[in-house]
Amino acid sequence: MKNTGQITRYIATAVLLFIGSAAPTAEESVSPPNIAGQDTSRYHNDPFVRPSFITPLTIPDSWPTNMPRNPHNLSPAETKTRLVMLGTGMPSPNPYRGGPSYAVVVDGSPYLVDAGEGIWRSIAKAALVNGDELAEAFLPQKMKYLFLTHLHQDHTVGIPSLILSPFNWIFRIQQEIYGPKGTKDMVDHILAAWEIDTQAAIADGYSSEGGKAAGHDILFDEYGLVYEDDHVTVEAYRTKHARLQDTLAYRFTTEDRVIVFTGDGGPYHPNIVRAARNADVLVTETVTEDNIQFAPWGGDTVEEKKEEIFRFHFSPTVLARIANEANVKTIVLAHEQNYNNGEDYEPLGLVNELRAAGFEGAIYSAMDGDIY
Repeated sequence: MKNTGQITRYIATAVLLFIGSAAPTAEESVSPPNIAGQDTSRYHNDPFVRPSFITPLTIPDSWPTNMPRNPHNLSPAETKTRLVMLGTGMPSPNPYRGGPSYAVVVDGSPYLVDAGEGIWRSIAKAALVNGDELAEAFLPQKMKYLFLTHLHQDHTVGIPSLILSPFNWIFRIQQEIYGPKGTKDMVDHILAAWEIDTQAAIADGYSSEGGKAAGHDILFDEYGLVYEDDHVTVEAYRTKHARLQDTLAYRFTTEDRVIVFTGDGGPYHPNIVRAARNADVLVTETVTEDNIQFAPWGGDTVEEKKEEIFRFHFSPTVLARIANEANVKTIVLAHEQNYNNGEDYEPLGLVNELRAAGFEGAIYSAMDGDIY
């Protein structure tokens, strides 16, 4: 069995080397968008049968005909800090959006925020769309740091894959995973749950140094320093998301930018304003208020839906208030819940609602693979 394992490792290494040699150059990446940033989406050619009724599987936001564009790179050319939108989806499954996950890349070093469904596929897509610079930044052995906003499954279900896939690819990584109370237990349980897999691989010749991770609970009362190195300072701010008592917003400060992640929202919270103060970019979420009657959850009436849904997520009105009070320069929306009946779907509906609510800075509705 050990010889078989060694052969498998040689094959895997050869495949990785081939992929590296065949990686597209920056000049070979997807065509840039037009001035409006809305180049034609190649998803429009996907097979599609329009559903006659709406369920969480068939909401208009998931239709290929409603995917507005291809990924784009709008990051300032002069900056060393880039925000990469890995997965921009919400809990309802969208085949064109991965689960919530993002990366701050500073001078080639990546720092992940949240680990939604399909995180490695989202990382691979971003690398293939954007070329060698990102492919180099996302080398598996560099994926050492993950920061969790909260422990809902749609933001954490990718953790097993994040930890264990590099082990199968023969990379020796010690991953450090920071998050609310319960993060350490979650990581320990994941490692225990896949112990049969890892022990069999070790017996088959894989290095016992691979597939290692440590969870770190963030326990301070309001806010404080979580992590710091030569590239970045990461601070966390306690927030509230529905009944969860331990949720966090993160502020990443680098040499040339401040990028803030709210995680999932809810009612107005002063700590989110503190976290986002004078941020260059606020990565956040919101739910339509104008079309909330089409939400497939939250109650039977508009009033019931508003009361329930806005315990979990920002309304455009609340989000605009937070961003204005914090003097945020740019909002990047992900995890959007842009509900509609499908007859007059507007991909930028939440951008328009946020603008109408009074935010005058730049607003982007993100796609998987975007860079800001």
